[in-house]
Amino acid sequence: MKFTRTLKPLKGQFELAPYLCVVFVLLFFMLFGGYLVLPVGTRLELPQGGSRIGTWTGDPFLVVAVDASEQCYFENQIVPDLVVLKARLTARANAPKGPRKLYLQADRSVRYERLQQLASLAREAGLSEILLGGSGSRSDGDNTDPRRSGNSIP
Repeated sequence: MKFTRTLKPLKGQFELAPYLCVVFVLLFFMLFGGYLVLPVGTRLELPQGGSRIGTWTGDPFLVVAVDASEQCYFENQIVPDLVVLKARLTARANAPKGPRKLYLQADRSVRYERLQQLASLAREAGLSEILLGGSGSRSDGDNTDPRRSGNSIP
């Protein structure tokens, strides 16, 4: 028994509209996909870099960041209180060939008393030099590495 076919695939007129709809949706996600996901992290507004008092020799350093609500961050983790921060800084500073410098990145709205607390805590932990970080762009147009800008507290 022989069946006759009335449907002839790809013999009719080519419909472009469904293909364009799929292409435009894919194009939208490719172009704006990076903007739809917010980056993870904490925003710090660092003050503009000022004059450099200390010298930076390229030695290894530890970084502590303080946000506008005066919450401290060390090694990309929130530090709940200063006792824990002191213990972690002491452990890293007392390690063989451990860093002896602290780079302190504080938001511009952080109180000076909080910076003094962190500086004295770092000295007690065994760190010999504390650098207060700025944004790295100075008023005279000198754009330097943010690790090299800042004020040194010996």
